Amino acid sequence: MERPNPDLFYTQPTFRADSPDLAEAKGQTDWTLDTPGIRLRLALDYYRFEAFATKHDRDARCGATAHEDVRYAPATIGDLRHNDVSLDEIACGHDIDHPDFESVVSPLFDAAMTRLVEELMDNRGKAEEELASTEIIIARARYSIKAKSVGEWIKFPISAMVVFEQGDSDVMDRTTAWLENRLVLTASPLLFNPKPN
Repeated sequence: MERPNPDLFYTQPTFRADSPDLAEAKGQTDWTLDTPGIRLRLALDYYRFEAFATKHDRDARCGATAHEDVRYAPATIGDLRHNDVSLDEIACGHDIDHPDFESVVSPLFDAAMTRLVEELMDNRGKAEEELASTEIIIARARYSIKAKSVGEWIKFPISAMVVFEQGDSDVMDRTTAWLENRLVLTASPLLFNPKPN
């Protein structure tokens, strides 16, 4: 998988090691939403390294998150390498209204789509309804992209969800519409090997 862009600025989620949530989670094998420690276990997957266009934007998003035991700190390319973080595991820190949104999110979207297509090809010929799925986190909201079999066609529904952060439904709707449009442009067979005018 392609490595992260060294010209961007990154944040790294950090988790409080002495969190009561984490201590209660140790040894748990059967999980429900009421299980002690489930919130931090969810946060470990929910919060990811984030990419920003400028140091100022990156620094503005550092600090506490909506989960009381999670904070963001500045990160370097070395931190990403040390944690073996690939491009498809990085979140876009900017929301859709930021002027640098497209320049940061585009390579992350492309990496997520590559992962989706690879899984789709691995599942060719299977009779399951859901053939593949991927996700991209944008401004701490999770967007899931699925490949679903509908008769002889494959549809790509996109859904949005926030777990810990406060989500603005208008921003999430517009981001979902942007992703749907980008998906159409990316997957359109008319765009493969286009001939110049």
